[in-house]
Amino acid sequence: MTTVKEQILNAVNTLPDDVTWEDALYSLYLNAKLKKSEDDIKNGKVITIEESKERMKQKYEDTFQN
Repeated sequence: MTTVKEQILNAVNTLPDDVTWEDALYSLYLNAKLKKSEDDIKNGKVITIEESKERMKQKYEDTFQN
């Protein structure tokens, strides 16, 4: 198991030599979000598309009624 520091270093080492600060920070942000998503999937913290549609329908049903 790799540490967060090792994951950060691995992500930074994949960046091109002419990377900007903004691009580097965005890459780290994206890697963190993808890691969290992978953890959520492994831990069953997901819902189906049908469940998502039903939640949206219930949440906004008053908004879209004629």
